[in-house]
Parts: sequence; structure tokens; C-alpha cells
Amino acid sequence: MTFFLRLAFRNIFRQKRRSLFTILTIMGSFILCSVAIGLVYGTYEKVIDTFTKGHSGHIQIHAKGFLERPSLFKNIRDWEQFDEKIKGNPDITSSTPRVIGSSLISVGEKTTGTKIIGIDPEKEAQTTTIMTNMEMGRTLALTPSNEIILGNSLSKVLSVKIGDTVILMTQSADGSMSNDKFTVVGILSESRDAMEARNAYIHITTAQDFFVLGNRIHEYVITLKSYELAKKVAKKLEANFSDLEVASWEEIETEFFKAMKADQTGIWIDLGIMLFIVSIGVLNTVLMTILERTREFGILKAIGTRPEGIFIMVILETSVLAFVSIAIGIFFALIINFKLSQIGIPYPMPIEIGGMALHHLYGQLSFFNIWVPALVVSLSSIGVSVIPAIRAAQIVPVKAIRST
Repeated sequence: MTFFLRLAFRNIFRQKRRSLFTILTIMGSFILCSVAIGLVYGTYEKVIDTFTKGHSGHIQIHAKGFLERPSLFKNIRDWEQFDEKIKGNPDITSSTPRVIGSSLISVGEKTTGTKIIGIDPEKEAQTTTIMTNMEMGRTLALTPSNEIILGNSLSKVLSVKIGDTVILMTQSADGSMSNDKFTVVGILSESRDAMEARNAYIHITTAQDFFVLGNRIHEYVITLKSYELAKKVAKKLEANFSDLEVASWEEIETEFFKAMKADQTGIWIDLGIMLFIVSIGVLNTVLMTILERTREFGILKAIGTRPEGIFIMVILETSVLAFVSIAIGIFFALIINFKLSQIGIPYPMPIEIGGMALHHLYGQLSFFNIWVPALVVSLSSIGVSVIPAIRAAQIVPVKAIRST
């Protein structure tokens, strides 16, 4: 084997220009694969991180049927015990309860509909970044009061500013009509989610009184160390909340998740086509090499080299070229992926996928987008050399030596 490896290296350096072209071809395909995978997974990682930490959390607990068809009457009792049930799970970092209801909101002659979300300011700050995305004003006071924070679009529709008074009016859980005055203390920054930008936030205790819910809530939000753990942790929690619905972010944002999976499938198809084209180029290079060295292979067989020896030598030559190409490519791929993970590539115009707006393409620096392209590119490059290697091994010595 050592003899054939030395011979393979010698043959590679005999045709420096052709070997360099092959190395550049394989290296280029590896870098493109690595960057493309990094952009797809890195961009979605940023988007997932934005909406899970920004509002939805990684896991939500609701009453049966609430997620599919939200209703003021589909609420949760005795939710205080939830903290004890999730305590001890090392993957869970924080949690917060919410009250959710619809209401009319008016200022002067302007009236529109909005979603009222009752939050615990302290727990919400530990769980999501809603209260940190303020364009102006401040967050809700920790003690219950008639303070309200408006989404950016909602504030524009109503033309309100900090300190203005708005009136909320809705039907309560007991069937009565509720209405009350609230003081605007904050306006959120523009949201990537158009629906979220029309939300209004009040203290959870105030919301429970306003909707006449007693101590009931509609949503219990949990965040984890990583969004990738959501399905596993949700499955574990189902045993403790058998009478409720435990949903991971994939189920909460189902439209986005399906669109993301479809997009990721599309990129793998594109990469497959690119690798096929690269493989054809490598195959052509190896076949030309075999054709030029027909006489050499004939002499090798004439002096006693077995067919499997020639086969191994051709495979080794391609393998060396592939491994050298990938080794150099890893260096450049790491640099490009790191840069793209920091600065990204801005879209001229934001695009929407599954209800989520994408403003940038971001790279991802991970082991996944290095070893997967390395494995695929090396196997495809070595794989296409099998046929030329078999052809070289089957050369008839007499005919090969006579060839020019």
C-alpha cells in the first residue's frame, strides 16, 4: 500500500496543472456546499431565536384546543403548581404565565381591535425580550396598575403617544361587558411580525380582573437552553400535563416550520445538482489521465503488477486530490462562515417565509456544515474514479504497450 501511495503522489505531481485544476474544482465545490448549508441553517437559527426569545418561547402550555382555536373561555386553573412540576429539569431556563383576550381599544374617535396580553413583568423579562424592545417609554410596573404598552403599528393606528389615555372594552368571561381606562407608558419597536405589532400588554393581574378570570390564565410559556431541545422536553412534560396541551415552537409556528423544512429540502436538491456537475468534471479529469497513461499501465501489468494494484493506485490518486482540496477548503470555509455569521448578507427587500420576515442571510460556524460537505464531496469525487480505475485495471498489456 505504501508503494502505491508513493506512486500516486508521483503521478499527481507529474501533471501539476491538471492536478491543480482538479484541486480547485473539488475545493470550490466544498466551500460552496459549506457556505450554502451555513447560510440556510444560520439564517433560520437567527429567525427561530428571534421569535422564540422575542415572544413565543420554546414551549407553550394551553388548555385543550386553545392553540387551534383561541378562546377566552379555554383557560387554565391552578397554574401556580406548574413551577413545581418543571423544577429540576436542567434544560428549562425560565417560564412565565399569560392571559390572552381580544378587545376594542379607542382614543377619541379612533377605535380598532387588538389582542390584549396580560404578562407578569418580572417573569416575562426573564423569559422573552418583549419588554426590552421599547421604542419609547418604559416597561410595566411590577405592581398591578392600569398601565398599557402598545405595539408599534397599533400606536400609529391610534396616533397615541406616551402618557395618553386609551379605553379598552370587551366581553368578559362571565358574559358581562368590561371597560376601563389605561395610561400608555410604552410603545414597542417595530416588529417583524405584523400581527404582533398590533398587540397591547398590561399587567397579568389587571388582565385577570378586566376579563373576570379570577386566577386563571391562557398560556404558560417556557424557554430552554436551546430551541433544538423543544420537542424532547415537550414530550417529557406531556406526562405531567396530560389534561393540557404542551406544544413546542414547531407546533406553535407550524406555518413557518413547514416553510423552513421545504426551503431546506430545496437547498439540498440544489447542492446535489452542483455536486453532480463537479463529479462529472472530476470523472472527465480522471478518464483523461487514464487515457494518457495507457502505455504506463500496460508496462506495470507486464512487469507483474496485479489489476487490483492499479485499481488501488488510481483510487489513491483521486483520494489524495480530494483530501488536499478539502483540507485547504476547510480553512477558507471557516473564515467565510465566521464572517457571514457576524455580518450576514442583507436582502435588498425583506422576504417572508411562513409569516416570518427575513431581512438578512446569516452564516453558521458549526461542525455540521464542515463534516457533511467534506464527506459528500470526498465520497462523490472518489466514487466517480471507480469506473476509470476498473478500466485501467482491465488494460491488456500488449495492446497498451503498442499504443502511442
